[in-house]
Amino acid sequence: MTLLPLLSTLAIIAALPAAAHAQVNKCVDRATGKTTYLQTPCPPNTRSETVKKALPAAAPAGTRAAPGNQGDTAKAGAGKAAGPKTAAELEQDFRKRRQEQDDSRKKEEEKATQAKVKEDNCRNARMQLITIESGVRQARVNEKGERIFLEDAQIEQEKVRARSAVDQWCK
Repeated sequence: MTLLPLLSTLAIIAALPAAAHAQVNKCVDRATGKTTYLQTPCPPNTRSETVKKALPAAAPAGTRAAPGNQGDTAKAGAGKAAGPKTAAELEQDFRKRRQEQDDSRKKEEEKATQAKVKEDNCRNARMQLITIESGVRQARVNEKGERIFLEDAQIEQEKVRARSAVDQWCK
């Protein structure tokens, strides 16, 4: 009579590892190529494979730090690595990744904008230099709105200014 409880206990213990495995069938539709995963047998007109994957063992009780618990940081870090993440931790990780992606996207857009501004300034500086070096009479408008023509010394100053602008923007 004492043998019966022992055998039933052994049977339960032997069945526990088998319960940790779930059978999943991979079904590929032959007509469309669409893949689905089912825990039931695959329907006809599909190619099927059995996928066996062991489920992760449950974390021992008390290994995770309670939310808001200000305990030892090393213990909290070890608790997080030992068990699966909570929904709040997964959400926080997702938000962190999304913020990093947004930041990198903003940096890339800023670099592209700066490159466009530099390209425009370079083009304008080169056009100004070409105009000054063309030998055509150069005129400017003074503060009274009158057009005045530049003398040779002023043209040379403008050439130096235009060359420095080209050097600054076109590197």
